[in-house]
Amino acid sequence: MPDFHDKMIIAHAVLASLATLFTAPAAVLIGRYFRSRAWWFKAHLTLQTITAVFVITLFAVGLIAVSSGGHGYQLVGPKRDPHHDIGLAIMVLFLSQFFLGVFAHYTHSEGPGKYTITTPKSPVRHLHVGFGIIMTALLYAGVKTGMDEWNMVSDMGTLVPNGIVVTYWVLFGLAVAAYLFGWVLEPIRAGSRENSSVGSLEKVEASP
Repeated sequence: MPDFHDKMIIAHAVLASLATLFTAPAAVLIGRYFRSRAWWFKAHLTLQTITAVFVITLFAVGLIAVSSGGHGYQLVGPKRDPHHDIGLAIMVLFLSQFFLGVFAHYTHSEGPGKYTITTPKSPVRHLHVGFGIIMTALLYAGVKTGMDEWNMVSDMGTLVPNGIVVTYWVLFGLAVAAYLFGWVLEPIRAGSRENSSVGSLEKVEASP
């Protein structure tokens, strides 16, 4: 049976997996594919809020697990490691990009209602997107280093099952591919919409 330390680590891992493999990429992909829909921001904000709850909780649970052995929080000093450094960076970046996103949404200038990769963006929105990409990458790195750390520090002496590792890489690959595909596709979709708008305007002008 897992002891208190391992139970906390398992809870930490479950929350990290939910945030990294489901809610965070879903929020990012909604922003990538559906910004022209009226509901996109509400869905994006809801998923990011859920992710925020997961991140804050898993950070706290991780600190409890580490400190339960009487070795402090290991965020500084000789016992710090890449996994703990990544966790701290995620906390700082996630909260920053979360509030930047809300600020950017409610302060952007009125536009035509459609946003593409070529649409001018405010500096705040550029920061939000940049922080979001970095933060999501750190989440994936955090899960990977967390699996490695479990293999080294689990009190039960168990290893992360291969099935979990394979599932992680599959979901990681699908999320990255979906984001890059949407990034490449947007200029094409924008051009198609512009051509459609021009064609409709020409028909209106040509009508008696």
